[in-house]
Amino acid sequence: MLFSALRKDVVNVLDFMERLKNEEDQNTVDVYLIERLRLELAFICTYVQLSYSDLEQFEVVMSYSRQRVDNLLRPILNDVDSNAGCQYNMDHVLPNLMGNIDDCISSCYRSTSSATMTDEQLNFLLNLHHLSKYLAERIFPLEIHHEILQNVSGNMKDFHGLIVNGCIEHEIVQYVLPQFQFMAERVGLFLWHDRLDGDSRLFKLAHLLMKIIPIELEMMQICYTNLKASASEEIERFINQLLETSPEVLREYLIHLQEHMVTVITVSTSGARSIHVMIEFLLIILTDMPKEIIHHDKLVDLLARVGALIKEVSTLVHDLDEKSRNEESTDETSRAALDLLENIELLKEDLERVYLKAPDLSQWCFPMSDGPLFMHLLHRHLNDLLYSNAYSMALIKEEIGLVKEDLEFIRSFFSNVEQGLYKDLWAHALDVAYEAKDVINSIIVRDNGLLHLIFSLPIIIKKISLIKEDVSNLLEKIPKNKSLVVVNAPKNPLERKSLTSGKIIAGFKE
Repeated sequence: MLFSALRKDVVNVLDFMERLKNEEDQNTVDVYLIERLRLELAFICTYVQLSYSDLEQFEVVMSYSRQRVDNLLRPILNDVDSNAGCQYNMDHVLPNLMGNIDDCISSCYRSTSSATMTDEQLNFLLNLHHLSKYLAERIFPLEIHHEILQNVSGNMKDFHGLIVNGCIEHEIVQYVLPQFQFMAERVGLFLWHDRLDGDSRLFKLAHLLMKIIPIELEMMQICYTNLKASASEEIERFINQLLETSPEVLREYLIHLQEHMVTVITVSTSGARSIHVMIEFLLIILTDMPKEIIHHDKLVDLLARVGALIKEVSTLVHDLDEKSRNEESTDETSRAALDLLENIELLKEDLERVYLKAPDLSQWCFPMSDGPLFMHLLHRHLNDLLYSNAYSMALIKEEIGLVKEDLEFIRSFFSNVEQGLYKDLWAHALDVAYEAKDVINSIIVRDNGLLHLIFSLPIIIKKISLIKEDVSNLLEKIPKNKSLVVVNAPKNPLERKSLTSGKIIAGFKE
C-alpha cells in the first residue's frame, strides 16, 4: 500500500516535470536538474522494494537520497510560475511525496520479500536502467561492463513495458517473468553495494553479467521467434533496438564464458576442444555482426540461431564444469558437444549460402624483397600456431595444418631450383602465402574474421593446393639426373575436415 502511494506521487511529479519542459511560456527549466531528480526518485523507488535484503546503511543512504530530492525540487520549482504548480496540484502532491518517502524508509524493517512481484512493483524495480545508465555515462564512461549492464537493464525494462502495455501476451512470457524479478534484484543489490565498496567492483560486475545475460538471452529468443512477425510498431522498434545492442551483450557473455572455461576446465578435458571451437566461431560472428556484410532481412533469423547455440554452449560449459569438479565422466557432455558441432557446421554452410553478402576479394601482393626468408618465417609462425594450446587457435587448427604442409612442399621446391626459371609461379606463390598469413591472423584477432573464415580461407587453401599441383607437375618434368631435393608429400596428406571431425589436434586431447 505504501509503495503504491509512493509510485503514484512519483508518476505525478515526473509528469509535471515533463510538462514543464514542454511549456512554451515557462522559464527555461534546467534539464540536468530534472534528470538528477529522476535518478534520485528511481533510486528511492528501487530500494524501498529491496529493503528486505538487510541493505548495509539503508536508512542513512536513503535519508540522504530523500534530502537530495528535496534539494533538487526547490530550484526547479523556484523557476516555475506558481499558477502552473497550482494547476497540477503540486502543493498537495509534493508534501505527499516527501511524506510517503519517509514512511517507506521507516517501514524498511517490516518489509518482506515477495515470491512474485506485481507488474507495478516489477516495473519500478526495472528502473534500475536509470541507475546503471548514470554509472555508465557519468561515473565509469570507459568501462564496457557498465555499458553492457546499462543495455541489459534497459532492454529488460522496455520489454517488460511491452508486457504491461498489452503488446505481448502473458502466455508467451509467463515462464520468464520470475527470472526478470531475479535479475532485477541481483542488479539492484550490486548497484547498492557498488556505492559502498568499489575495490572488487569489476570482478563482481563480471560475475553479475554471467548471471543476468542468460535471462536477456531468453527474452531475445522470444522476440526473434515468437514476435518477429508481429504487426505492432512498438515491438518492431524494440526488436530493432535489440539488433543494435544484443551482439555486444552476447559477445561479452561468450568472452566471460570462455575465460571461465580456461580457469576451471583443463584443455585436455574430454569435450573442451569442441566447446572452444564453438565459442570462437560464435565470437567471430558476433564481432562482425554490426557490419554491413549480413543481409539485413536475414539478421533477425541469424541472431535467433546464434542465440540458440549460445544457450546450448552455455549449458555444456556448466555441465562440463560441474562434472569436472565432481570428478565424474565427461563422455556424455563430449558427445553432446560433438552433436552441437554439427549444428555449427550447418550454420557455416548457411552463412555462405544465405546470410552473408559475397565479398569483393582483393588480390594481395607480396610487399617484401626476400621471398625465401618470408617463407621460412611464415613456416615457423604457422608451426607455432599449430602447436599452440591457445583456445583462439582451436577453430582453424586443421586449416593451418593444411596451409603449413602445402607451403612447406612449395618452399622446398623453390629452395632447390633456379627461381628465375619459374619466376611467375614463385611470385604467385609468395602473393598467396602473404594472403594466407593475413587471413589467418585476421581470423585469430577477429578482424573481419567472419568473411575471412567463410570465404577467404577456403579460397586461399584452394589456391595453395593448385600451386602445389603445378609444382608437382614440374617435378615430374625435371630430368631424373638433376640434383634436386624436395620434401616429399606425405603418403596420407591432411584432408580438410568439418568441425565435427574426431581428429586429435596438437595441444588438445578428446
